[in-house]
Amino acid sequence: MPDNGTPNLLIHEKSPYLLQHAYNPVAWEPWSPAAFERARAEDKPVFVSIGYATCHWCHVMEHESFENADIAAVLNDHFVSIKVDREERPDIDGIYMEVCQAMTGHGGWPLTVFMDADQQPFVAGTYFPPTTRGGRIGFRELLERIHTAWTHDVDRITASAREIIASLQEGARASFAGEVPDTVFDVVADHHTRTFDDTYGGFGSQPKFPSPHHLLLLFRIARRTGNTNLVRMATETLDAMRAGGIYDHVGFGFHRYATDRQWLVPHFEKMLYDQAMLMLAYTEAWQITGADRYRRVCHELADYLRREMTSVEGAFFSAQDADSEGVEGKYYTWTLSELSELLAPSQIEILTSTFHVRAEGNAHDEATGSLTGANILHMRRQDVVADATPEAWADLRTTLLSVRGRRVPPITDDKILTDWNGLMIGALARAGRAFQDETLTSMAVNAYDAVQRLCGGTSWVHRYRDGHRHVAAMLDDHANMGWAAAELYQTTAEQRFLDDARHHADTILATFLNEQGALCVTAVTTTDIPVRRSEAFDSAYPAGNSMAAWLFAELGAIVDGQRYRDAARTAVTSYGRQLEKYGPGFCMLLSVWDTILHGSTEIVLCGTNDDPMLRESFSMMASSFLPSAVFIHDPRHAPFDAAQRPSVMICSDYQCERPFTTADEVRDWIMRGGSA
Repeated sequence: MPDNGTPNLLIHEKSPYLLQHAYNPVAWEPWSPAAFERARAEDKPVFVSIGYATCHWCHVMEHESFENADIAAVLNDHFVSIKVDREERPDIDGIYMEVCQAMTGHGGWPLTVFMDADQQPFVAGTYFPPTTRGGRIGFRELLERIHTAWTHDVDRITASAREIIASLQEGARASFAGEVPDTVFDVVADHHTRTFDDTYGGFGSQPKFPSPHHLLLLFRIARRTGNTNLVRMATETLDAMRAGGIYDHVGFGFHRYATDRQWLVPHFEKMLYDQAMLMLAYTEAWQITGADRYRRVCHELADYLRREMTSVEGAFFSAQDADSEGVEGKYYTWTLSELSELLAPSQIEILTSTFHVRAEGNAHDEATGSLTGANILHMRRQDVVADATPEAWADLRTTLLSVRGRRVPPITDDKILTDWNGLMIGALARAGRAFQDETLTSMAVNAYDAVQRLCGGTSWVHRYRDGHRHVAAMLDDHANMGWAAAELYQTTAEQRFLDDARHHADTILATFLNEQGALCVTAVTTTDIPVRRSEAFDSAYPAGNSMAAWLFAELGAIVDGQRYRDAARTAVTSYGRQLEKYGPGFCMLLSVWDTILHGSTEIVLCGTNDDPMLRESFSMMASSFLPSAVFIHDPRHAPFDAAQRPSVMICSDYQCERPFTTADEVRDWIMRGGSA
């Protein structure tokens, strides 16, 4: 963000991404009615650039084009230029990403869109180099072509733009409702079996993404079918990620994705949603296998969150950049010569033998394939499984963390996003319940209370930063925070969380349904976008529709609410035709469908939380993999035996078994498979 002396209108924003561009020579404006009114008054096309603060290629395009005085002059003379933070406005991003994918066959960020003053797009793409090269048109040439076409053929351009937006609006009105095919779980299992990388773990070749929601579904299918191969694929993937360079072995936390098949070289940004979804996956892997290495990962993630990703209020930041000092990964990599000056020979031996540090480096340049001299700490998967890390590693890691702390760090995008916080809070609540770990539970409660103070109240918002609340809450915000509240209720037995979960669910049903009965990303009151979209396809994290379905399903079981049960089923069947076409793209939604199809198990704890039998029983059940179970805490409920002892009731399909009054009975139930 070089200072050219005069800021543009982004200087008044709070988004870290927009502020990065506040001193560009481009006369950027935020997305607002005023920007489009100016475009209409001046008869100019609108250039919209969408990205996010930790996006590597967004930084590249900024440096090459938006800091270029000549390109800025063309933009300022002939266009109205708008910057959008996709994390702040996922609704805008979703609309125009769909346009880009339809026009070009691919998408990504930075997202580059040209539109008219009515927000109707006519050109879309992603990254453009400043000048034409390698068969890719340069940004300067693209601007000149669009300006010429706008000057001489504006009627054709606007007619094309109207057709594009009309097609989007027609698609938004379309119904995808239908029966979910009986074979959908077999199709998903077969897809993952065919694409599994038996050598390195993960699915497909490269790049490799964590995709933890896929692993969650594989765990559920395996439980229903007894297909242990699905568990093997999922746990080998988790082990490979924990061993690879995609994991920060010094400071903990997962990077965004691996550029290679081996999970060695990542794109180094760290996203809150990845930590959340991976904590869920590692927690369930521990419940299934009992392997302590999975529990350790969850505690390491929590350590990273406390140290680097928690605001003073207790909520979680959004992300950390990949770049520092203009170089991707510089903060996280090491040279052997640097390490040799800092460490004893015995410590160097650990790094060379266990973490594969080499004099020539172990990281290859993504473009040329040549070694760079930089080392990314990584382990062999079998060493992770065998817990082969030397005892001296703990002290050595602390030393490396201290040394690294003296470097120039990547920027932290410190905005508080309601939806991403909801995912993280729910994951912490589940992990705290599974491990019976009060520290994790307290983190979840503190973050929940902070987000409620900062983003909640009578009118929820999507983003908080620096004292400023912005953008009305969207489906993902209510769905994720509602799910987090439901998880916290089950973990803590506090009624306020159940009340909050119901409030979010009721808000969703009141304000986010469209005419076809599907849930939309934005509320019916949203007016500053051209299309109200619905979305259930999983991206890097689950769609709001899927999380709403999970919330509805849990509430339907906890409060015996038919309205919520019906809403959960509709949230899935609204996409029945798409599930039939490509089930693997909807793994989180199918995880909910697994519960709906086979029925939930309600575990009712009758008595007070301090009762020893109930505490022991709760601990055993929470540590077991019971994906369709919900915990109902009811100290007011009279115990169901003649001696008036505290008891555990197991209910399903509107009927309950004989109450258990001893922990041994509960243990036997778990050993029998843990289903009603």
